[in-house]
Amino acid sequence: MSILNRFEQNKELLSNQELSIFQQIWQNLSSVQDKTLGQVVDFLHISRQSFLRVAKKLDYKDSSEFLLALNQQTVFENIEDTAKASPTLLNKNIHQIINHLDQTQIKKFIQHINKSQRIFILSTGKAQDNQGEVLAAILAKQGYFVIHIYDFFEIEEIKANVRDTDMFVILTRTGTSHDLLNAVRSLNQTAADIVTITSMRSNPLSSWSNLMIFVNTQKIDGNIYELNAMFYVIFGLIDFYLNLDDPVKPLKDQQQLIRNILGDIIAKNNASLTASNRELMTNLMQKPELLFKSISEISEQLNISTTSLFRLAQSMGFNGFKEFRASIRLAMSDFKPQNSQYDNYLVLLKYFNKTVNDIMSTDFTLIHSLIFKHDKICLVYQDKYTEILADELIRTFFHTNKLMRKINGGSSADYVDSYEDTLFIFLIKNRQYEEQLIQTLSHISNKNNDAFVFSEKEIAIEGFNVSGAIFFPNVPNMIRSFADMWLIEFLFISYLY
Repeated sequence: MSILNRFEQNKELLSNQELSIFQQIWQNLSSVQDKTLGQVVDFLHISRQSFLRVAKKLDYKDSSEFLLALNQQTVFENIEDTAKASPTLLNKNIHQIINHLDQTQIKKFIQHINKSQRIFILSTGKAQDNQGEVLAAILAKQGYFVIHIYDFFEIEEIKANVRDTDMFVILTRTGTSHDLLNAVRSLNQTAADIVTITSMRSNPLSSWSNLMIFVNTQKIDGNIYELNAMFYVIFGLIDFYLNLDDPVKPLKDQQQLIRNILGDIIAKNNASLTASNRELMTNLMQKPELLFKSISEISEQLNISTTSLFRLAQSMGFNGFKEFRASIRLAMSDFKPQNSQYDNYLVLLKYFNKTVNDIMSTDFTLIHSLIFKHDKICLVYQDKYTEILADELIRTFFHTNKLMRKINGGSSADYVDSYEDTLFIFLIKNRQYEEQLIQTLSHISNKNNDAFVFSEKEIAIEGFNVSGAIFFPNVPNMIRSFADMWLIEFLFISYLY
């Protein structure tokens, strides 16, 4: 249980003086972290006994346990703001979480995976089921044998055949579900490896798990909603380190891959590239083997100055040529692992942070007005992944008065024309479903209906009765799930505020 949860449950037990001490501790959290107990009480000008009384009333067994919890806590603004976050504060806190991710946990998780022959994913609740689907896809892509378990009753049957090379990944928000506890207690009696991914540091599963991965989330308006996108940051890091640490994967034509990536970059930055920069990029495409040589070698081979390489990178929004090169390595990560963990990890964090900023600056005015206008909202998905996005939209708006439902755009298109006074929200992540989108759009009548599309930029929606569109962020694969989930969540958060 987090410090704030303990505070909310036990604050009535604290005297006015103890409340003041807790506020003092919380407001100086960054200053008291990584200090000894003696240093903390001296800094706060309180006695050890006062610190212990606060710890005990927050249900910690002693001062050391409370001090450990304080050291593990990400620094936020203050207790009132974390309970009811404003978008500005939320932005700051999310960057804080992303920039202080615990890589050690992820690397340990990779070690557990590499020792496993079979991986079972056990999840609780719809949000965790969706997380399990994405994590299973990441692991399956790497060639791991993955089974996603949806029914706790399957555990007893599986238990009889569990091997010591099996691994169970438990996805849970709080780890307090009675059925889940019974299932994990039963698994704990086997030789299987148990890893729990949770947003609550201290929960009943900790003593039965070989590894606990903490996902630092944040609640909106108290308990109305908890940020789910933070789980997908962790999955992005898992994907990153799996690609990084695996043996080199076979690649038919690595140079062609680099050409494709460079060609894509040219297309996306065409308007900002000067003629000389466009020529330089073309030369790099013709000699892709040069790209990862030293900057001096590149300048010598292409007969240009190192300053030209720096200016080329700047014209595409990078701080320098090394950062530009690291972004290409990141784009290649599904095919070939990288040796430079540090450089690539920083680029990965940059993408996470840039995605947060880009989405928080997105203009949701039109979609907000349409949601406000309609009490009935129909989410149209096309495949398993966009169904997960639809589920998340339904979950985010659960506490509103909106009647939300989802349909498959391919199999249910004929039913669309019977709806009235409905907002249709289309979720498209793949061009192959563009024909389905057009087919479903053609069924929408003018019975006071509206249509809005979330899609990739290349999806053509001109000429159809669509009120507007928002494009999913164009990011590397490892950021994709987080970017999509954060877009969905901030659509809701900005609507709420």
